[in-house]
Amino acid sequence: MAKKVELFGLAFCAHLILIILVYSSPFLFSWIWVGIGILILFIEYWIFKGCVLTHTQFGKDDSMTFYTIYLEMLGFKFNRKRFKFFIRNIMPFIVLIIAIFWQIILKKSPLLF
Repeated sequence: MAKKVELFGLAFCAHLILIILVYSSPFLFSWIWVGIGILILFIEYWIFKGCVLTHTQFGKDDSMTFYTIYLEMLGFKFNRKRFKFFIRNIMPFIVLIIAIFWQIILKKSPLLF
């Protein structure tokens, strides 16, 4: 029997809060902390073979990301494997580059630490 997916439960809320935090992190935290967070993320992917919250919410579907099911529900069509590669391997470095640009090039201080 397939795992029943709870689309808008506790795992969804936790994911959403973490994603908002991650995408705002260049403005909230020092770029060094952003880099450490990315390193921890990659360690999580390595140890657990993916995101713990995604596994909790959707099971261990190799092509699933948090974004996938919700974007597909909105009608977006894309290659899941390529999208997952972008979200897991490219996006973290875009966030880090934004943090470095904002804090070092533009000399803006992070709001928290």
